Amino acid sequence: MEAAFSGKLPPIYKRNGRECYLDPIRKKLIYITPEETVRQRVILYLTDTLHVPIQEIISEQHLSHYGITSKKRADIVIHALDADQQSVPIAVIECKAPNVYLDMKAKEQMFEYCDLMGATYAMLTNGIDQYCFRYDAEKDEYISLTELPDYKGMLSDQYEEWNLGELPPRIPFNRLESYLKEDFSDREDDDYGDGISKLTPLSLAVPIFNLWEGLLDTRVKMPTGKYGLFELIEDYGVRMLSYGNAAGGKFFGPYRSFLVKVNENTEFFSIGVTTYCKSTSPDKVKTCIVVAHDDEKEAHHALQLVVEDNVAITGDKVNFYHSGKIAVGRQGSGKIDELRMFVEDRYPRIISGKRFFLGSIINDRLWRLDDPDVIELIENLISYSIVRDEYREYVKAKRN
Repeated sequence: MEAAFSGKLPPIYKRNGRECYLDPIRKKLIYITPEETVRQRVILYLTDTLHVPIQEIISEQHLSHYGITSKKRADIVIHALDADQQSVPIAVIECKAPNVYLDMKAKEQMFEYCDLMGATYAMLTNGIDQYCFRYDAEKDEYISLTELPDYKGMLSDQYEEWNLGELPPRIPFNRLESYLKEDFSDREDDDYGDGISKLTPLSLAVPIFNLWEGLLDTRVKMPTGKYGLFELIEDYGVRMLSYGNAAGGKFFGPYRSFLVKVNENTEFFSIGVTTYCKSTSPDKVKTCIVVAHDDEKEAHHALQLVVEDNVAITGDKVNFYHSGKIAVGRQGSGKIDELRMFVEDRYPRIISGKRFFLGSIINDRLWRLDDPDVIELIENLISYSIVRDEYREYVKAKRN
């Protein structure tokens, strides 16, 4: 949702040759950064548009102020008096720089602050987009709002929910190719608008589009249960996420997320489709199926499967392979032969000659997450990614 605030900023002064804002909340000079500019615009929006008393706004507040054992800070907290005339937080606002993608991780950080402080309302913004929420105690979830209520509305709990509406029906199978060819023919972008490169041959682009549409269709859930090297606890639906890779690239957008148990640890694996190119060949844009892994250490792409290099069409079958190429963060590239040994030990069923075979689906229907062939592909993608990350840990330990 587009951010609704703009307008004048606080006076600008100089200190040590750097420009500063005179912050009306903290009553001190603050060096100007992109994030600080967003924060100052939000403060003015709160006071001028939402009529929040300035004395009820706290900026850059340590969570420890609320008796929470944490070194983290909330960007902006709005307070009000409770029934006992005690000042308590009612809203938390997180501000990011304009170039920062507002993904699910940023939202979850904000929700964590709200939960810890007991605040009801939340807003996340980068000055361009904004997302507003209210905690619904009966549903035990945060519901989306059209905007943050004004101060009186927050106190009286008057708000307007954002009606997301129903998902549109999927494109019929017999229209997938024409949809890619015709509906996006006027686009100047490098992709079809769905993370698929226009340079990808249609024979590959159509089934990948079919797969991607299936992953984005939250009306169909992958059944829970034991699969390969993991147990699926919950098909978590679609989340907006951003991930980096070993080469320093960033990938933003929707991912289908799965909450899984691996070796008694509960972690997220998420699958997406995006465009990809090497820095040395920026004009050669390819399509990539990516598997992201969120563990306690980091969030990263565990697998990047370049479609043009690893997907093959045989008759009406779409076969998914991987070469075994693997990067190990700052350690550089891993060895395919060593990775193969890990796969032979942990998940040998995907070994197919010199490659790893991840699944085969007949391209004669819309693919869904309750389709056995699609389920097998997801099972193998995640299990293979688990082995790849185990190998990465082995390499890092050996080289350190």
